Order: sequence, then structure tokens, then C-alpha cells
Amino acid sequence: MRRTANCLVTTSLVLAGALVVGPLHAADLDTASQVDAVTVYPDGASVTRVITLDLPAGDNTLIAKDFPMGLDPSSLRVEGDAGAKLTIGAIDARPPHLVPPVNLPDIDKRIEALRDQREDLQGIISSAEARRKFAEHFAEAAPVGIGEKGEARPVSEWRAAFSAVADEVATADSAIRDATRKQRDIDRELARLEADRGAKPPSHLEVRIELASAAATKATLRVTYAVRNARWMPIYDARLDTGTKDRKPAIELVRRAEITQSTGEDWSNVALAVSTVRVARGGNAPELNSLLVQYPQPPRPLPSASIRSREAVAPAPQADMVQQFRFNGGSTFGEQEATAEIGAFQASFKIPGRVSVSANEGAK
Repeated sequence: MRRTANCLVTTSLVLAGALVVGPLHAADLDTASQVDAVTVYPDGASVTRVITLDLPAGDNTLIAKDFPMGLDPSSLRVEGDAGAKLTIGAIDARPPHLVPPVNLPDIDKRIEALRDQREDLQGIISSAEARRKFAEHFAEAAPVGIGEKGEARPVSEWRAAFSAVADEVATADSAIRDATRKQRDIDRELARLEADRGAKPPSHLEVRIELASAAATKATLRVTYAVRNARWMPIYDARLDTGTKDRKPAIELVRRAEITQSTGEDWSNVALAVSTVRVARGGNAPELNSLLVQYPQPPRPLPSASIRSREAVAPAPQADMVQQFRFNGGSTFGEQEATAEIGAFQASFKIPGRVSVSANEGAK
């Protein structure tokens, strides 16, 4: 049995659909999806994910939490196949609920202990700063060069006083540096713990699908949606065969597709196609720009000396340029070609086999 349901856009419609299709106590089923097919447009892409699961009888709410954040919720469509009668109700997308970490009490205890250590280190720094300040004040105020009766003291006593002050200042500076570095490490650990303590922002959307099955069955659902951060553009290769006495000259035009995508999801081993439809423009007629047609100006004659100079350096023409596309022995190599489907309003090209296009990896 196959059923198709469109996404309900407004909140009121979603609630109405939920009340009609399913009971108040429908079971929630967590599941995972996998990208199966992608059609890329010049200004977006259509992605189809497949969900396969054993569906129990009755009313259930299917929850898949691996959809990209950038999808257009109003574009969500779902269809399914099952061995029993399957009814598809409302479908909607929402960011998953922020869940605090499970080990939150342990994180709080660790944060409290680190803050106590930081306060102890701050006490060490304050004590060392006071010690250094006292030593510097003593060096400025004590008359180390004059005795009690005004006589000059020996040089040895000067050096002993200088050494004592220097040792005090060095000891205080060393304690300050050591405590400051430990505080820096503690601050980094505190920042990491504070980040772990907060709920992580969602990186995927949660898609919920309401289902009703007449009996327990194995079901396959295909969910299709649109994303904007993807595109393809045509690239053309021109291959010229100048011909020989036995073969006419020919030119071959090869059209290629360059695909880029930054949708936040990887397209791994998917059935890939490209289409010429521009989904962002809708059905409006395009604006036609003016084209100017001009005849080329005839080349001006060159002086005879210039003509002789060009003839002297001009290379000899190649006898057969198509040889650069041949292996030794005359065998040619081939390329996979897409299957073209030409319609009234679009042309689409299906790439043979399966293709992988990762997000943010550049053009492919």
C-alpha cells in the first residue's frame, strides 16, 4: 500500500491533523534515516531520505533526529510502502529539545573545586606581591652605604644587602609566575566545564511523522525535502579534430556538471541527478535581455615584414589532433555518460551508478 502526505505548514493545521489522525497516547518510535537520492538544481536541491522499520500495529509517531537544519519545512513530503494498510498523517520538523548533560552534578562539583583552587592561588599571589613590595621599600629606605656614625660600610656588607633584597624579589616573582600559570590552566578547564554544563545547540532537525497501521508490518518510508545551499553549473569541453585526407574535420562538445553543496549533510552513495529547473524562480517567465548582433571588422593588412616574421615562427599544423585522446595501439578510452530526459519545461540528467558528494568539500 502506498500513501502520500504533504507537510502541514501552520501550527493550527498540524494540531488539527494530529487530533484527527492519531490518538492522544500514540507511541513514539525513534528511528534513523539515510539519504538515498538527490536531484540538484541550479539554485537548490531535492533530497530523498529512506526510513525502514518494523512498525507495530496501531497509531505511532515516528521521530527521526538526523535531518539537516537548512531544509525547508514546508517542502516536506512523505510516501510509504508496507505489507499492511498504512495511513500517513501529519509531518512536521522542529529543532530537538535541549537536554542537559547526564553528569551535571559531577560537573558542578568539579567547577566548585577548581574555583576553590583558584582562590587559594590568588592568596599566594597577593602574599608574594606584598613580600616583593616590602623588599623594594626596604632597599629604598635603608642607608646601606653609611654606618651608625656616618662612616662608610665595607663593600661586602653592601653586596650582602643587595643579594638579600634581590633574593626576596626573585622568590616573590617566581611564586607569582607559578600561581598565575596555574590560574590560567584552571580558567581554561573552567571554560570547558561551563561549555559542557550547558545544553548543546541542535545540529539537526527532528522530523515527526504520524502513522497508523492496521497490523504489525515492515514499512519503508521515503521523505523528500528541499534545501537551498546546493547548486550545479554546466561546463563545456570542445574537442577539435582537424581531419586528414581520409577523415573530415569534426568538433565534439562535451557537457559536464560541476556540483557544490553546503547543506550540512553528506550525500553518500546516492542516486544523483541534475535538472535545469530553477526552483527559486517559480513559474514566472524569465526576463529577456537585449542582444546586440555586430559584424566583425575585417582584419587590417599587416606590413610585408611582419607577415614574413609570423611565417617564420608559425609551428607546423598537427596531422591528427585526435591522437591525444587515444592509447597506444589505437584503442580509445570512454567516459560514463548521464542519461538525459528532456521534458516540456526541463531537462534532467541522471548520473549512472551511485555518487558521493560531501558537504563543504568544494566543487565535484
